[in-house]
Amino acid sequence: MALMSFLHAGWFMNLFDSTPTPPIAIPINLSKSGSTAEIVIRSDDSDKIRVFSLYFVIGKKGKDSYSRNHWIYEFVGRPGSGTVTPVKLTIYRIEKDKEPTLFYEGRIEVEDSSGSGLGINKREDIAYMKRRIDSMYLSEGKYRIRLENLQDFPELKETEIYFAIHGGRGKY
Repeated sequence: MALMSFLHAGWFMNLFDSTPTPPIAIPINLSKSGSTAEIVIRSDDSDKIRVFSLYFVIGKKGKDSYSRNHWIYEFVGRPGSGTVTPVKLTIYRIEKDKEPTLFYEGRIEVEDSSGSGLGINKREDIAYMKRRIDSMYLSEGKYRIRLENLQDFPELKETEIYFAIHGGRGKY
């Protein structure tokens, strides 16, 4: 009996599941309308808020000076001054032996910088500015998350941009 409850514990099965868990950052092209970034993730902790953000690379240590892409500061902006970036965030909950169910879908007008820093995907040589898209709790389970760009920004053609999912505890 004890062995059965041990085997049914969710954390035990997660040991053999290679589905990535946040923090995750995947590339997205914001220069063309309709471009997407999509990933399947596993949420292991219902108490964590999942924060969805865009990371704009402003330089790489050793290759560029961090101020080289100074115009990105103007695009991303400070409160009330950035270029509005419309995106569509869609999240499906995936359950074994069932069709995925729509968990969330929304058009979001992303604007204003929500911070800057160093490091994306464990690479500390990247300097970035970020914009928060949205945040929400995801109960334990698997989710297919898709971000779609809804407007052309040709000036971003040469800019490295990531759609990131991370999280922490507390209110959003």
